[in-house]
Amino acid sequence: MYRRLGSGDDDVLGFEVEGTISQESFEELLGEVRRAIDRFGGVRLLVRVHGWPAGETPTLGERLRFAKEHFHQIERYAVVGDSRVVEYLTTLADAFVDMDLRFFESDEEDQAWAWVRDRGTSQEASA
Repeated sequence: MYRRLGSGDDDVLGFEVEGTISQESFEELLGEVRRAIDRFGGVRLLVRVHGWPAGETPTLGERLRFAKEHFHQIERYAVVGDSRVVEYLTTLADAFVDMDLRFFESDEEDQAWAWVRDRGTSQEASA
């Protein structure tokens, strides 16, 4: 299941992913991101993940493929979660994609939103 989170900014998108997300729901989520990219030229994302997604959830490979196709249009990507596996995979993915990608613990969500919204120099803010 996923749901859209209010962000207050049109080019800042937030989503919450919990439990199983079907391929159809995953495509809906990606469609929302693509429409925002088409409209604004670039987006900033925050994804709140509860635990480790299971069941029909699209593979990490599908998610990374989307990120790779659109990495130059995703200015910042914050992953907020409580799973060490998600933290590890976010850190690993950051080494392979040329975008600002950062993991935040669940209790750091306010910091994650602030980081995603920050229009300062990306490289300085993520150091």
